[in-house]
Amino acid sequence: MKRYTKRYMRPARVVVLGAVVLSLAGCVKRELEIRPDEGYVEIALDWAGAGTSSRSARYLFYNEAGALVKEVSGVTDCFKGVLPVGTYRLVVHNTDAAQVDWRGTEQYESAEVFAKETNYSAGHHPAEGVPCIQEPCDVFATGGCNESETVEVLQLDTTRLSVTPAELTKQVAIRFTVDAAGGQSVRALHGVLVGVSHGYFPGKRCHNASSSCAVEFAASPETKAASGAYTARVNVFGLLTTAQSPAGTNTVHVALALDDGSQVTGTFDLTPTLQRILASGGGDFPVEIPLEVTLLVRETDLNATVQPWDESGEGSGEPRPQAWERTE
Repeated sequence: MKRYTKRYMRPARVVVLGAVVLSLAGCVKRELEIRPDEGYVEIALDWAGAGTSSRSARYLFYNEAGALVKEVSGVTDCFKGVLPVGTYRLVVHNTDAAQVDWRGTEQYESAEVFAKETNYSAGHHPAEGVPCIQEPCDVFATGGCNESETVEVLQLDTTRLSVTPAELTKQVAIRFTVDAAGGQSVRALHGVLVGVSHGYFPGKRCHNASSSCAVEFAASPETKAASGAYTARVNVFGLLTTAQSPAGTNTVHVALALDDGSQVTGTFDLTPTLQRILASGGGDFPVEIPLEVTLLVRETDLNATVQPWDESGEGSGEPRPQAWERTE
């Protein structure tokens, strides 16, 4: 019986010894993956906190001097990797945004997402030399982690952080009310919003205010049939109006197609009304920037009054009564 017992135990010992060897081999392999001057980094993506579904993202790592040192694309849930010991800055953005591109990514502060240029439609040239851009859509990015501004990589240690990319665009919501003389009705309302930013810097957390651009839009009637009330919603990285801006910083060019086949146009200044919205918001625009434009059509003339649609920025009600500003 002893001989049989010994014979049956030998395979078991082989299995145990094999497991030990494999375990040791695994430890050796892990040690070879990291050098003494490196550390592990795990940075999780929090898309739920961003208010969107899971998206593919690109991670851009910058050293303390702001130079790009590592780029990783195709991350959907968590970046896991090895970096030399040190302090890093980070830009993370989704890769499925529409009508935009990136430039200046070789430096942290110059990394910019920008709207692609396009051509004006026939007859729409509201400002000489002002480029027309496409609407930026579904743009999410961040210039830092949730827990800290920088990523600290420690020697032979693991750094665990998370990022929540924020939506970078605001939406200008314009409600047009048309008062046309002679029983005329409006078949279509198109326009151009001038004075918008063409890009955004996640590292500096601000839009690019170096030049003025324009975005075209087509307003939709509030009822299925043509009516006197139209609404347009335009995505922008930012508006150029500030508390100190001169008149004409932000304008809207409107073209009305009437049911008799004629067309009337006009350009109106939004700057004073936008400055009132800024003042009510403590110097910042809300995520939704609501405007009410009342258009008065008299034969071939078009005049307008502009006011905030809803100064709370919620876009959830009628405009508050206040003095209107007429722009010829």
